[in-house]
Amino acid sequence: MSRVWSLRTRTALAFAVTSMALTAAAIVFVTLGSQHAIAEVVVADAAGGVAISPDASGGPRRATGPAPDGAAAPGGIAIVSRVAALQWQWSALGIAGAGVVAGLTGWLLSRRMLAPLDRIAGTAERISASTLHERIDLRGPDDELRRLSRTIDGLLDRLETAFASQRRFVAQASHELRTPIAVQRAAIQIGLHDDADAVDVARARAELLEQNRRTEHLVESLLVLAEAERGLDGRTADVDLGVLAGAVVDEAQAAAREAGVRLHCKVFGAGAGAGARAVRCEPVLTRQLVHNLVDNAIEYNVPGGHVDVEVDGTVLRVRNTGPELDDALVPNLTEPFRRASAAAGGRRHSGLGLSIVEAVAQAHGWRVSLTARPGGGLVAEVDVSPR
Repeated sequence: MSRVWSLRTRTALAFAVTSMALTAAAIVFVTLGSQHAIAEVVVADAAGGVAISPDASGGPRRATGPAPDGAAAPGGIAIVSRVAALQWQWSALGIAGAGVVAGLTGWLLSRRMLAPLDRIAGTAERISASTLHERIDLRGPDDELRRLSRTIDGLLDRLETAFASQRRFVAQASHELRTPIAVQRAAIQIGLHDDADAVDVARARAELLEQNRRTEHLVESLLVLAEAERGLDGRTADVDLGVLAGAVVDEAQAAAREAGVRLHCKVFGAGAGAGARAVRCEPVLTRQLVHNLVDNAIEYNVPGGHVDVEVDGTVLRVRNTGPELDDALVPNLTEPFRRASAAAGGRRHSGLGLSIVEAVAQAHGWRVSLTARPGGGLVAEVDVSPR
């Protein structure tokens, strides 16, 4: 019901009523002025010898006596000409007055109705990265301007969330990068002291290589995350999701055996013998998505556990055993540097694996859902059907 009194409706109604009122006023004004003019002319002509006089209503009345020969017709023409000229003058005056009144009314209405735009513009000019908490919060009828205000407030909510997430990400990334650098410096200062022998050098070398590997992995993950968040830019192709998942699983078999985990891949649905239905996607990022899910399922597992990779139509599903997870924690695992538990074998992940999965899915318009598996582990599903 609030949509009925939109800005357009109220403006149209206001001007319609104003126009009708002004037109009626102009007609009444012109009519009364004309009648008054006719009465004045008739009275003046009657005083000059024309046998016409006003009646009780002010209009002309036929003479009761004969007019002088040759005077009636010229007097009638003079009256009509005089009345016509005066009527034109009164009409022009009435129209001009109506235009002035209509213009002032339109100006007042537009000022009243468009005043919220000044508030919206003023708030938008004040807002910066440090004042993203401000909102327009426009009150009044649910018209176009209030809906625009709500849309801008929603945009500001998303921007504030994005800025806060970006600040948190930068702080966390700085911390993650600072740790291996500090370890490398300690290994150099302590392990490679002046009296270091071959054993100390070998130990320091191994520690530096391990920290370097972790730093390199973290930087690569950050680059992939930035690439995924940048968008696709039209770099898409048809990819058989079943074939892609099978290839990633084959590559991960060695890591699974090393971790003591059984890794399997199954393709269900129509055309399972030739792979799942082709998906329009960016091939490199999609492969990274599948690789991260499989790698995460292997690393955060338990010895003797298993990982099941399934492709069922447009759904990629990865199940794994592992430690029990808190249901409240699972939805937050896609945040950068969020870890639920230590990786198997003491390996320290970058904490960006599932963040990259979420970023790649969002770039394609896919949906990612994470569910804690009863008895321990995680179930990750990616619905690759377009939204």
